Amino acid sequence: MLKFSIFFSAFLSANFFFAQLVNSTPDGRYTLSSAGASYFAKLSLDCTAKPTPHYYYRALRQPGDTQTPVDIWPAFYGCYDWHSAVHNHWALIKILKSFPDIPEAAAIRVKLDESFSEANILQEYNYFETNNERYVFEFPYGQGWLLKVADELARWNDPDAERWLTNLGPLHRLCAAAAQVVWKDVKQVEVSGSHDAPSLNLSFAIDYARTFGDQDLLKVALKASKRYYGKMTKAPLRAEPFEYDFMSASLLVTDLMRKVYDQEDYMVWLKKFSPDLFGAETAKKDLQIKKTDKHDGYESHWDGYHLNRIWCLNGMLQSLPAESLDAATKEVWVAQMNAMWDYAQESIGKDNYDIDHWLSSFSVFALIGYED
Repeated sequence: MLKFSIFFSAFLSANFFFAQLVNSTPDGRYTLSSAGASYFAKLSLDCTAKPTPHYYYRALRQPGDTQTPVDIWPAFYGCYDWHSAVHNHWALIKILKSFPDIPEAAAIRVKLDESFSEANILQEYNYFETNNERYVFEFPYGQGWLLKVADELARWNDPDAERWLTNLGPLHRLCAAAAQVVWKDVKQVEVSGSHDAPSLNLSFAIDYARTFGDQDLLKVALKASKRYYGKMTKAPLRAEPFEYDFMSASLLVTDLMRKVYDQEDYMVWLKKFSPDLFGAETAKKDLQIKKTDKHDGYESHWDGYHLNRIWCLNGMLQSLPAESLDAATKEVWVAQMNAMWDYAQESIGKDNYDIDHWLSSFSVFALIGYED
């Protein structure tokens, strides 16, 4: 009986802690609380400043090479890999923009000031230019996130952000040029929920192009999105995730196409692409939570997959007409989104670097990625 009491007390304590990470919107969806912002800020600050472990030592270092990730990527050297470092920097920016008074605010500003120094970004840019990596390194995933970092900074009325964006200029312009060159020439793509997902890069490229007034990139990205996905129907939502996908291949496309079409055309397209999302019983099956008892290593991809589904659904709810979902169906969406969040948080913040080096930023994007 004593053992059960101790276990039950610990269970209640953990549930109380995770409940503090979120508030609720009027329709019941989770959104990030101030306590949650502090929690994820600590995780992102820790990993962005941690150069080891890093995939460089396992996959890229040559015999006799004495360089470290800090020597190669002085801005984005942490978080096990370059792309995770980039999207954790996005998370730090978003948290500081949204919660400027949290206790970690000063530390975030110091870290961003270090990472986005003119010298550090210039060295990052030179890596692309001098290692036969121009337009190739971390494309499309990491470069897509770099565009989102620039987009987030550009939409922030803050003198430090203005300076950081200026310093980031050579790198974000290179990534914008890469997106324009690649998507202009590629005629056909596969739907993916992994690092090769065209839909994520295109989605962030469209955001970037509109923010920066880059009409050439916008034209290419819109045309490519329609070419790749405009005629797709009946997305395999219930079959996901595929292998080791860490994002929702189908919902990434729905998140992209809401930026491509106007509201009326988006509804027409969406009801062909994922018609079952518009009925309570069928939506419950489309949005079912697929669980695994193990959360570390590749299995942590399932946590990221569910967090990505939340951010795509939150994005869709911003674009859909209010009357497009009946009350019962909207209730299913909200219940499933919140359950996905609760499931994913079981693995985060447990001192497992396989998980924390990227799922902190995915958690932030899930709840406030498209909110300003």
